[in-house]
Amino acid sequence: MRCAVAPNTLERGTSDSVAWIMTDSSRVRISIVGVVVVALFGALLARLWFLQVGSNETYVAAIEQNTTRVVQTENARGRILDREGRVLVDNQVLWAMTIKRDLPDERRALVLGRVSELLGEPHTPEALEERIADPRGSLLLPAVIAIDVPEDARTAVLEHREDFPGIDVTKLTVRRYPAGAVASHVLGYVGEINEVELERNADDGYVLTDSIGKSGVERVYEDALRGEPRRVTYEVDATGEIVGDPVDTVEGSVGDDVRLTIDLDIQRLAQESLEQGILLAREQRNRDIEERLEKYKAPGGSVVVLDARDGGVVAMASYPNYDPAQFVAGIPASTWEYWSTEESAYPLLNRATQGQYAPGSTFKLVTALAGLEYGFRTQYTPVQDNGSVEIYGRTFRNAGGTAHGTVDLREALAVSSDVYFYTLGESFWETWAGNDEVRGEGIQAVARRYGFGESTGIELEEAGGVIPDDEWKAEFVDANVDDPDERADRRRWYPGDTVNLSIGQGDVYVTPVQLANAYAAFANGGTLFQPRVADAIVGADGSIEEISPSTLRSVELDPAHRQPVLDGLVGAVRDERGTAAGAFGGFPFDAVSVAGKTGTAQVPGKGDTSLFAGFFPVEAPQYVVVAIVEEGGFGSTIAAPIVRRIIEGISGVGVDGGVQLGSGID
Repeated sequence: MRCAVAPNTLERGTSDSVAWIMTDSSRVRISIVGVVVVALFGALLARLWFLQVGSNETYVAAIEQNTTRVVQTENARGRILDREGRVLVDNQVLWAMTIKRDLPDERRALVLGRVSELLGEPHTPEALEERIADPRGSLLLPAVIAIDVPEDARTAVLEHREDFPGIDVTKLTVRRYPAGAVASHVLGYVGEINEVELERNADDGYVLTDSIGKSGVERVYEDALRGEPRRVTYEVDATGEIVGDPVDTVEGSVGDDVRLTIDLDIQRLAQESLEQGILLAREQRNRDIEERLEKYKAPGGSVVVLDARDGGVVAMASYPNYDPAQFVAGIPASTWEYWSTEESAYPLLNRATQGQYAPGSTFKLVTALAGLEYGFRTQYTPVQDNGSVEIYGRTFRNAGGTAHGTVDLREALAVSSDVYFYTLGESFWETWAGNDEVRGEGIQAVARRYGFGESTGIELEEAGGVIPDDEWKAEFVDANVDDPDERADRRRWYPGDTVNLSIGQGDVYVTPVQLANAYAAFANGGTLFQPRVADAIVGADGSIEEISPSTLRSVELDPAHRQPVLDGLVGAVRDERGTAAGAFGGFPFDAVSVAGKTGTAQVPGKGDTSLFAGFFPVEAPQYVVVAIVEEGGFGSTIAAPIVRRIIEGISGVGVDGGVQLGSGID
């Protein structure tokens, strides 16, 4: 049966459904809009809370950061004193003239011309330009172009600034050297901190206006010498101008003094004697060159005076020297560059700690002790010295071919018989070649015990030297020889390697401070100290922090071995045939007993190195004195006389006015 539907029922029902659907959709949209509105208002309220409450501390800190400035100035550096408290370095306040680095070239040239006219010689425009180019200064700060500026020049700049754009005058606290250019390589120098040093010391409170120790004691003891800077906090306006009085002041503190082991009088004596000896060497003919007349070049040298009882450095001289006062006003760029050339002989190099030399016959101390310890010789074993000896097809000769006849250990040291030590070196090599490496490398072992081949640990920058053996030679050849066949041959350890080592030649290199320290250990009976140049830190309040001696090791030294070697070293100085007898002729041995050893080291392509190592008094050794002169000829001729004069001065037996040329060969 079909159901009847009333007219328009479908249409009416459809319309009602659509209306219902539209009403429901609107409600959903309204709900979504409501959620969005609530979220937006919530975020806005949260932001307002953060701005007004949550970030208050951050903004307060930022406001303080933006409205205050800290001005830091250095307090006076501590002084550097000698062992008796005499001042070697202190401070003075001077007026300095500076120039902005960013001036246009034309304006800078004009201004420097006016400054040159104002200051006069030696402040030429070229010299002022070199001051600006000083590589040690900060590129972000004005360059110091003159120091100790007179009042009339300061007044002219301040009253006529329009004529001197970029120029300013300011007070600087700088180092002063009451003793002059004494111990400059030990003291070092101070300079303006650069960007690299500033980054390296980022946690230590330095700013670009500060100075810092660049070398020597000034660098090593920077923390003590610097003290704490004065820091003043000011309020500033939006333009950076200071407003009102300081809001906070931290006075800081002056630096502590550093008292050295250096004796001012002995230091002067050492420097004078070294310079005199070098100048004397330059007047002597180099007899190794027969085809023409040529004198020894003697470009440089060093002296070390060491206290054998505690390792304290009593004097340390290096030649050529430099005056640290030159760094107060800044070193001209041309001077700095020249000092880095061979022609200048490198005056900034501390040859006492960084110079490396073949020790020549001074090394026979080590070989003699090794021969006794490892049983290759007794003190009485005779060796026939005919002036030369053939070892595995190669002839080795004494200096000058001198034949010394039959010699035992004592005589071999006194007359410096190379043949005696050549044959001893041969015995060591044969033992090594027979696979007894312990005994075969006895020379190297004893050398290392006495501190050769490694840094001594002295506070100053130093080289380590070289004690060669088969492993060292193989590594050296592998690193420096490219050809495989040549490398395979040269990396082998030959008889000549040990034979040359036995007399301090070949690939063995030592520093003067190492040589002095080894002789000190022998002299004092076997204590190898760590050399040091500082004795104490003296606070501004009078407190004293002692720097105690430090022992590197105790070297086993059999008295039965020490005595014949000591006798040989005494004989080298006192015996008629001793190599240093000529240098010590007429010396008052009854008043001051001396032992020592000359050395003459051959250097390929250069003149011989002159060496002498001695100590006194023999009965209770206190001082060790080592002198080395590069390309200075025989040790008996130049180095030994230098040491003699120093010993005379220390002992009070009189310095006769100058180093006297010695005689003899080694």
